[in-house]
Amino acid sequence: MNILITGGMSALAQKLARIFSTEDQVIFGDHMAIPDLLVARGKYVATPRGNSPSFNHEMLKIGIDNQYDLIIPLRREEIIQLAACKDLFEEYGIQLAVPSHQLLTALDFIVNPGKDLDTSVLLKGKIIGGAEFTGLEMESGVCVLSDDGGELLFCCLK
Repeated sequence: MNILITGGMSALAQKLARIFSTEDQVIFGDHMAIPDLLVARGKYVATPRGNSPSFNHEMLKIGIDNQYDLIIPLRREEIIQLAACKDLFEEYGIQLAVPSHQLLTALDFIVNPGKDLDTSVLLKGKIIGGAEFTGLEMESGVCVLSDDGGELLFCCLK
């Protein structure tokens, strides 16, 4: 699977990359300055700012051009923008790890989760390498499990 994780210069992005199999190709994207050496090695790509009016179109182009199967946006503004066009990305075979627009309006995010929190990626109601959550079959995003393991709390970068 080809995966793009935005906020790629953050510790959270690096931590999430370790969730995936070594057979998966994980690339990091960021709108922050990325050292040329990292870009040249093919592990990083420049992405637009989440508040850009053309953000969704630019991300779709990046996804198609690089044949990404999954995009995991980490910044809140990116999550909000992409949640509005999940169906468009799916038409091109690109899954977005973002909550549905309906859930998004009701969510309070854990912003900048600490390294002590065990963050996971939820895809269509199933934690990668873990449990399934009934009633969340249409939901995706970066999250942490509550202490009792019965509730998901969604996370993002500022």
